[in-house]
Amino acid sequence: MKKLVALLLTIALLSLSAVTFAQSYPGDLPPEYHWLVYNNDPSDWLDWLAYQISWGDGEVTWTDLDDDHVNIPWIDRNNYEYDDNNVAKQSVELTLQTRAFIPCYLEMKVTGNQGQTMLKSYGPGADTKASPKGYLLTFDNEIGGFVSERWYTLGHGSNPEINFDLNEVYIQGSDVFKVEVWANGNYKYEVEAGPLTAEDHDGSLPLQMRSGYRMDRFGGTFTFDEAGKICNIAEKDACEELTVYHQFRVPYTRNIAQGRYDGIVKFRAVTL
Repeated sequence: MKKLVALLLTIALLSLSAVTFAQSYPGDLPPEYHWLVYNNDPSDWLDWLAYQISWGDGEVTWTDLDDDHVNIPWIDRNNYEYDDNNVAKQSVELTLQTRAFIPCYLEMKVTGNQGQTMLKSYGPGADTKASPKGYLLTFDNEIGGFVSERWYTLGHGSNPEINFDLNEVYIQGSDVFKVEVWANGNYKYEVEAGPLTAEDHDGSLPLQMRSGYRMDRFGGTFTFDEAGKICNIAEKDACEELTVYHQFRVPYTRNIAQGRYDGIVKFRAVTL
C-alpha cells in the first residue's frame, strides 16, 4: 500500500513540474518542442520527459542563426569571407627595372707572308694603332716579280727580261694579306692608302689593290691615286666575323723613273 501511494505521489509531482516548466520557460525550449507549450497538455510533457529520462543523454542544445540576434549592428557577418589559405591565395609583387651595359670590343688580326699583328680595342674611345718595325710591304722584281693586267705572273728574278712593249706590266707586292676582324657591335672595315712618292725626285707611283673573301677568288682592282683615299671593303653586324685577303701592285712602265718609292697602307676597322 505504501509503495502504491509513493508511486502516485511521484507521478503527481512530475505532472505538476511539467506544467509549471512549460508555462514558465517556453523560450528556452527547442523549436521542435514549442507545440507542447501551445497545446499545454501535461500528458504530452510526460511523454517528452520520459524520453529525456529513458533514452536521452541529459544534454540539450539549441542554436538559432538569423538577423534577429544582433548585438553590434555595424558588424556585418552576412558577407563575411573566411580566411581559408587553400582557397583565397594572397601575394605581394614588386616590379624592378633592370639594365646592363656591355662594353664594346673590337679586334683585328693582319697576317702577311712572314708576320702577324693583332690589334684589340677595349671600350669606347680606345684607338689602338700599330706600325710594326722591320716589316715592309715590298715591291721588287726578285720577290713578288712581275704580273700582267689580270694579275697573271710574268716572271721574277734579279734581272728578269720583261719587255716594256707589253700592254700593262706591274710589280707585285711581297705579301698576300689575310685580315680577320670581329666586334661585338656593328662595324665597318676599310683600307686607306695613296701613291708612293719618290725618294730623290718629284715622281709618284700609283698603288693598286685587289680583295677577296677567298685566296682563289678576288674581285676587281682598286687604284689609290691620291693621298688618303679609302676603299670601303665591308660592313658587318655585331658579333659577325669578317675575313678578307688583299694583294697589292705598282705599275712598271717607260714613264716611271727608276729608284726608291715610299708609301703607307692602313687596314682599319671602326665600330658604327
